[in-house]
Order: sequence, then C-alpha cells, then structure tokens
Amino acid sequence: MRFFFYGTLSEGMDNPVIAAIRPKLGRARAATVAGKLYAIPERDGWYPALMAGDGVVEGFLYETGPAFGTEDLALLDRYEAFDPADPEACEYVREPIAVRAGDWEGTAEAYRYAAALPPTARPIAEPSFAAFLAANGYRPLAPRD
Repeated sequence: MRFFFYGTLSEGMDNPVIAAIRPKLGRARAATVAGKLYAIPERDGWYPALMAGDGVVEGFLYETGPAFGTEDLALLDRYEAFDPADPEACEYVREPIAVRAGDWEGTAEAYRYAAALPPTARPIAEPSFAAFLAANGYRPLAPRD
C-alpha cells in the first residue's frame, strides 16, 4: 500500500501520529499530485485541505513495509476522522489518487477533503502546505486527543 501525505502527516512535521507510523513506512519520496490546496485555521493552528483542481500539490510518497497493519491504517483513518463505513459523513475521505515521484507514476492512498470548505479557508498559492506555514509564520494544527 502506498500513501501520499501533503499536510500534517508529511515529512518534517512534528506529529506523534506519523512518528508512530513512520518506522513502518519506507523512505519518503518527494511527490506531486494534481489538485488545489486550502489552509483551514483553527485556534491552535492550521490544517490543509486537498481538493480537485488544476494546480500541482507537493507532498511525500510512502510505501508501507511488512510491519504496517490494519491497526496502523485505523490509526491514520482516526487521525483524519475518516470512517470507511460512512465516508459521506466525513470531512476527509481516503481514496486512491494519481501520484508522480520522479520518473515513477502510479496511485497512492490520500486523504482528500470532502466537506464544504469553511468560510475561513484560504487558498494556498504555494504547492506545499509546509511552505505556506513557513512563509506566514503559522504552525500546523496538533493532533486532537
């Protein structure tokens, strides 16, 4: 299984969820997908929304290793508030999307924003959520308990 992470689960983010999963993934490879990024503010930080669009979004491609199991997938789904049994009710859905990493092209699972954007959402001009945070001095939203 492959994943494309573009936001708070990406390489370089200080996130305990991805820290727990990272040893079960192969090395991160810089990758891109087609789409449009938005940043959504909350009181304690910002989080990204990947939506359909004609832009390019930068992130990282990961391939799961043999130690990655159903409990790890469930942890990622919980973090993204995705319920595979009721995807229509979720803010994010996990679905396969076309990814390019160097000369490799294929598909990977990604958490795509599926809800209506809140009025506070801002389009991101940068192709990278991390670049948006850095350029504006913002911090990413920390995982909720």
